[in-house]
Amino acid sequence: MYDLILVRYGEMTLKKSNYKQFQNKINENIKRKLAKFSNLSYKQTDYRFYIYLNGEDYTKIIESLNTVVGLHSYSLCKKVEADYEKIAEVAISLIKSVKTKERLSFKVETNRGDKNFPATSIEITKEVSKRILPHVSGLYTDVHNPELVLSIDMRSEGTFIYIETIEGLGGLPSGMSGKGILMISGGIDSPVAGFLALRKGVSLTALHFASPPYTSTLALQKVIDLTEKLCNYTVDGKMDLIVYPFTKIQEQIHKNADPIYTVTLMRRAMYKIAEKIASDADYNIIVNGESIGQVASQTLESMRVINEVTNMPIIRPLATFDKNEVIKIARKIDTYDISIRPYEDCCTIFVPEHPIIKPKLEKVLKEEERCNLDDLIKEGLNNLDIYHLSLEKKTNIVFDENNEKFEI
Repeated sequence: MYDLILVRYGEMTLKKSNYKQFQNKINENIKRKLAKFSNLSYKQTDYRFYIYLNGEDYTKIIESLNTVVGLHSYSLCKKVEADYEKIAEVAISLIKSVKTKERLSFKVETNRGDKNFPATSIEITKEVSKRILPHVSGLYTDVHNPELVLSIDMRSEGTFIYIETIEGLGGLPSGMSGKGILMISGGIDSPVAGFLALRKGVSLTALHFASPPYTSTLALQKVIDLTEKLCNYTVDGKMDLIVYPFTKIQEQIHKNADPIYTVTLMRRAMYKIAEKIASDADYNIIVNGESIGQVASQTLESMRVINEVTNMPIIRPLATFDKNEVIKIARKIDTYDISIRPYEDCCTIFVPEHPIIKPKLEKVLKEEERCNLDDLIKEGLNNLDIYHLSLEKKTNIVFDENNEKFEI
């Protein structure tokens, strides 16, 4: 039914002198995502990218395009000759294929990119409209609030007809904005924050803090499953997950510090660890799912005191989001049902009933000194578990008879 998919670019078109670099990158990303479809062919112009289907199932192509960051929108098209009768013939066929109501309002919109065609956009719209109306029963014109819009895109490379524009993920091409560490828990927020960073072209490695035996294998599996969902939005369908053994640090804080500072000290330790891992890998940023005022460690006062341990930029994509907005995105990227599994992460361990919400740096530093965490942090850095996750292979964590962890 359709010949091709017309792809439109998003905010990357604002890049001016760097535009070609961004365009080439996103086109390369599209081709890598669609490599499994052997019959496809492609054509690139300055502001369009065409995917010729050549018999491939377009529904599968759209599913893959829905995971490519940096795309503004795309449309399933028919390519026709720049001739009124040919355009109207195809338009009638497309309208009839989607018309489910006895009466249907519509309008025609024309983009005359090819200025060699001897008519204005308005004239083309009128000529095509008057050829369509007599041949589709119950169809009538409504230029202000139509139920269906027939679009004609006339360009030097061809004339393209379509009736639907599918919204893309937007953002920037994957891999164009450098690398970062994603602090991922088993909750709703951090995977969404990771997705939003990926959508802005950041390549991510995930970092999770595990505290066995207080946290279970099922809690770790939950994080693995969440990270695998984020693999959907990488170019190669892969992402590494680093698991840091956090038990001794939490026990040391719990043993030595005033309980109201437990969360503050724990978060400061996490930032120190994340910065060390990121710096060693030459990454640019740390990403997390913090939202202003959501919990005690996310008041502005707490953020300032916790942030004091690092000079590395901390990106908080959800800082101003309401929870319902976050949940909406989590459902869209299919992480929500995983996040609400009842397996708790390390952030729920040793948490006091009333943690301090406006800590003072001087007091925090004294409590931190009592805990003497530096050696424990180094010890944990020497005992990292790294999982190379991929869409191609599901990773499951189990224990053998000796209580040794291994992957299947």
